[in-house]
Amino acid sequence: MDFIDRTAYRIFGNRVRSRAEKYHELQIKIRQANIPLPVDQFVSTAHFYSILAGIVAGSIGFRLSLDVFDSITIPAITPGTGAVSNWVEANTNVLLAVAMGLLLFIIIQQIIYFIYTSIPTLKASIRKSAIDLSLPHAVIYLYALSRGGMNLLDIFRSLSTYSYIYGTSAEEFGNIVKDIEYFNHDMPTALRNASIRTPSEKLKDFLDGMDSVIISGGNITTYLKSKSEQYQSIAVREQKNFMETLGVLAEVYISVFVAGPLFLITILVILGLIGPGATELLYLLVYAFIPSGTVIFLLVLGILAGASMNVPKTYIIEKKIKAFEDVPLKPVLDPDEESRRIKWMRFHKSFSQFTDAVLHPMRMMQNNARSTFVISIPIGILYLAYVMSKKGVSIGSIHFGRFNVGQLAALDDHIIFSVLIVLVPFVVFYELKARHIKQIEDMVPEFLKRLASINEAGISLTDAIDMTSRSKIGILRDEIKRVSEDISWGASTASALSKLEYRIRTNITTRIITLIIKASESTSDIRSVLAIAANNADVEKQLKTARSAEMFVYVFIVYIAFFVFLFIVYVLTAFFLPAMPASVGETAADLPFIQDFDIEEYTTLFFHAAVIQGFCSGLVAGQMGSGSMSAGLKHSVIMIIISYGVFAILI
Repeated sequence: MDFIDRTAYRIFGNRVRSRAEKYHELQIKIRQANIPLPVDQFVSTAHFYSILAGIVAGSIGFRLSLDVFDSITIPAITPGTGAVSNWVEANTNVLLAVAMGLLLFIIIQQIIYFIYTSIPTLKASIRKSAIDLSLPHAVIYLYALSRGGMNLLDIFRSLSTYSYIYGTSAEEFGNIVKDIEYFNHDMPTALRNASIRTPSEKLKDFLDGMDSVIISGGNITTYLKSKSEQYQSIAVREQKNFMETLGVLAEVYISVFVAGPLFLITILVILGLIGPGATELLYLLVYAFIPSGTVIFLLVLGILAGASMNVPKTYIIEKKIKAFEDVPLKPVLDPDEESRRIKWMRFHKSFSQFTDAVLHPMRMMQNNARSTFVISIPIGILYLAYVMSKKGVSIGSIHFGRFNVGQLAALDDHIIFSVLIVLVPFVVFYELKARHIKQIEDMVPEFLKRLASINEAGISLTDAIDMTSRSKIGILRDEIKRVSEDISWGASTASALSKLEYRIRTNITTRIITLIIKASESTSDIRSVLAIAANNADVEKQLKTARSAEMFVYVFIVYIAFFVFLFIVYVLTAFFLPAMPASVGETAADLPFIQDFDIEEYTTLFFHAAVIQGFCSGLVAGQMGSGSMSAGLKHSVIMIIISYGVFAILI
């Protein structure tokens, strides 16, 4: 508790405690949000910050209002000739400024208090979504290790150590372990406490059921098996609902961000014949509405589908070796010298990583496609700067008066080339890595099935891996052979499998390999764990295949919508604009209302509209098809090239 929290509690703590019933719902939300503060402390801090913000806002409002009222003439508030009336009339501006300051104080104070007290509800909602997303995988982990014969508390403890893989669900089970170990609660009590504090109804139902099974003396393994099967069927149903939602969003995107802009472009072009105001609206539509609307749409798609696509992060922990603590050593360095050498070693490590990236850039880009931007962005900027200097164009000479960007028309080709220079290398390496990962994931279920069948015959896991590495399992064969070679060179099975998981780094492989490693370390009945892991991998592969097949339809719809947009813009540019008079002098006698019409300006504008729409549509196609905007950059590149080709060749 810092100084501000202590001060707030001293001022408002007694008042908040006396009205504890009022904050009962907020207390529940604070527990569900996992905020480590009592409700009276949280509310006291909320009052402190809100009043402080209100004072600041009220002071600013008073000062600004006083300046405004001093600059205008305000009639007397109270007519009359008394002393009070004269004083009020003389200080009317001050009184009005004070009133405005008080009003602003009340408004800002209430807004800040509402926002601060809404934080637990928001965090609880986020935790609920995260728990619901990761709970099926956590239950599979519990079932597999329970089937292997581990104690339930040990399973919970093991799961809690893999929160970076199994997410918020693992943290919830870690809290159960803390209740048992730190507060000496029994398992049913700890489960009931977790059921009360969790924001997820799905986890609450799971914990309540487990509590009933334990009290009644039922079979935990059977219960976990039924729950894992139930969650798999729920996953199929939720995926179907997600596809239906995605279909609705695809229709919304086509209506609002494709058909809508086309309709407005046509209307604004016609209105542009009458006055210049419509042209400015057209600029806003092309350069502001389409990009900003697409960003909002992508955020909505990311909320619906993006969280499940995140690959678990890799954590690197530095440990001090304690194996030889009992061996007496002669100190050769003083603390300052030791600290200096440690800093030098860390610098040398960073420098070695830098030189490795410089000397082997292809390897760096193969491992991480985003590394291409380190090279491609400077090249793209240098190319554009060279072209601008050659053409005598500087940044200062390009102005956007009245939203006019016609001066950029001479650089259109080179800007597009610069964008392609930046994007194409990333797309190539990203797609190569994604294709490699997909091929590996497709073979994981088959690998696990073979491993389980060999192990079921009585062969150890190490020998089963060696035998599987000699069989035909596609692209995964080389990776399994590396695992077998690591073991043959003295590495443990767990260590070799950990290296395999680090090399592949996908959601499915990370969860499955972690499960196998833990099972191999904790139980001798590895065959049942392998069977469960194989079945889980097969189910996830089927779900992913079905999802990819259905999402391909929405990618196709986005392409069709883009081609319709491009076709209409092409027709307007190639046939409608040339038929328009270039000036008032060329206007027909019976159409005197037509204003000057700059055909080149509109041609450039339509070209930019096609390119921007292509880039944005590509990102949407990637988010819909693969759940990732990075995957959509290839669609953006394709659509940009098509747009450029249409305008460069046909117009």
